[in-house]
Amino acid sequence: MCGIAGFLDHSRALGGRDMESITKSMVETLRHRGPNHQGIWVDEGCGLALGHQRLSIIDLSEAGNQPMISRNERYVMSYNGEIYNASEIGNELEKAGIKFRGYSDTEILIEAFNYWGVRDTLKKLIGMFAFALWDQKKRRLTLCRDRVGIKPLYWAEFGDLILFGSELKALKKHPGWGGQISKESLNDFFLYGYVPSPNTIFAKVHKLQPGTIVTIEHHKIPSIERYWSLGAIIQSHKDKKLTITQTEVEERLEELLNDSVNKRLVSDVPLGILLSGGVDSSLVAALAQQNSEKTIKTFTIGMSEESYNEAPYAKKIAQHLQTDHNELYLNPKDVIEVTPSLPEIYDEPFADSSQIPTILISKFAKKTVTVSLSGDGGDEVFLGYNRHYWANVIWKIFGKIHKVPRKLISKTILKIPPIFWESFFRLIPKRTRPGQIGDKLHKVGRIIDSRNADEIYEKLISIHGIEDLPTKTTGNIGGNPINDEVLSLIPDFTERMSYRDTMHYLPDDILTKVDRASMCTSLENRVPLLDHRIMEFVWKLPLSIRMEHGKRKILLKKILSRFIPQKLIKRPKSGFAIPLDSWLRGPLKEWAQSLINESTLKNNEFLDSQKVQTLWKQHQSKRYNYQNQLWAILMFQAWVKNN
Repeated sequence: MCGIAGFLDHSRALGGRDMESITKSMVETLRHRGPNHQGIWVDEGCGLALGHQRLSIIDLSEAGNQPMISRNERYVMSYNGEIYNASEIGNELEKAGIKFRGYSDTEILIEAFNYWGVRDTLKKLIGMFAFALWDQKKRRLTLCRDRVGIKPLYWAEFGDLILFGSELKALKKHPGWGGQISKESLNDFFLYGYVPSPNTIFAKVHKLQPGTIVTIEHHKIPSIERYWSLGAIIQSHKDKKLTITQTEVEERLEELLNDSVNKRLVSDVPLGILLSGGVDSSLVAALAQQNSEKTIKTFTIGMSEESYNEAPYAKKIAQHLQTDHNELYLNPKDVIEVTPSLPEIYDEPFADSSQIPTILISKFAKKTVTVSLSGDGGDEVFLGYNRHYWANVIWKIFGKIHKVPRKLISKTILKIPPIFWESFFRLIPKRTRPGQIGDKLHKVGRIIDSRNADEIYEKLISIHGIEDLPTKTTGNIGGNPINDEVLSLIPDFTERMSYRDTMHYLPDDILTKVDRASMCTSLENRVPLLDHRIMEFVWKLPLSIRMEHGKRKILLKKILSRFIPQKLIKRPKSGFAIPLDSWLRGPLKEWAQSLINESTLKNNEFLDSQKVQTLWKQHQSKRYNYQNQLWAILMFQAWVKNN
């Protein structure tokens, strides 16, 4: 795993020494992604510079250092990622007469590009990757990102200058950087808690979308094309879902999952599993332990607050699987120490509060391993979120009611503060009473007056309502740019939610969170459930198999039951949540107040001080829980302060 950065200056105004100096400053910002080796390569005549920071995982020798030049010297590449079927591809190339200096996937990848071409090679790859490939013969730069968006890649256009890198901080080190805050992106951030791709918080600066290639040549407009698309998979199977038995589905899926995990166990450095105790990570741990000759290390983070603490469940899973289990319990000191560093780690405003435990568990795991496996992606692919079931149920109930009484019901629910709903429902025994019932009722209240099912989804994934954004800006809201043509081919609301989650929430929130959290500690994280072969197989199945009688993640649970007793599987989904509401009234209160007090916001260019103060005061009163809204505001303010 690594960090990459570089630029292509069509003006060719810089000399070679200046190009090297600038590239060095760019990749230095990425040292946390790869502390083992730094490499720089420049072509002064073309204005092209490539930089690389290496985290050595496979072939620890100098033969794996980058930027790497192909044997015939046509291609130069800076690459971040892991190709899990590299050995198979290498064997094919060796049969064709190609000899290798080492056995790194980098060398195999660049020689594959030289032998088959970029697009034909991409079809063969199983893995996560982002790379910059320079063709010295055609003077062509190719930027590419893996199918699902596991590894990040940013690029920007400022006149004659093209910048690219694994993180935005690298691009900003170039003297030609000209990023300005985008009003549209700012509003999108406060809507979702992240900036949806291909946009970033800066105008003219882009996230390369998953499964996408950008081709750049001198004095030509960059060409952008998809080499893999979930939408294309859906289109090709809209009228011909797989017709196989339940048993065949489970057997084929277990085979794919087993192969995916097994491929991701290959490493020349110590490896472990991030185990939450949920279905996804438990299955990954079970398959890893089954395929490993050594006892697998597992890592769990616990919380002192009982309702948020999944550590006991994870411990029971680990004991059953007989892993080498390690626990870290969060304390207020840890939270206070890590929170100020979040803007530096994430580069853009990013408001998924589970970033805190993700960073801390990554730091904990890094003490003993360099590679981790996690269960990320299971919810998106296998329909694991509560909304995948309940949003449909709510629409079926309230969609039949006329809009006038629906609005009245909505206003009535929202008028009563959550704390009073909580008091009312205390009459119900605790063992049968849903947790945070007041907040959940308010969430229902906000969605039941929706005009259609898709509007329910929009409200469920939004932090602020469009009418409640805390900004002064008047820019438009771009929102998640979804292919409407593909959505029209998905008649079922549940599957549409899954598609939208996979296309945007997954790469822009979940995978961004995990990549930055793990890489800030130089920990490589692998996600076996997001093997594209698994995704393609699952999306070819009828919905009735993916969600059996409303049971979420039923396929994964059935396979997991072969390794773990049902009593350890059957429990409510809690996710990777933290007690942020109480933290903002306790250990994080002082830090938060320093960012959003009246004097700080008095002349704020972007935020409406009155709206922010109202949210803060109501949250502190405990009558309302505005943790998510406030976290977005705080993450923006902290980011502005850091920049």
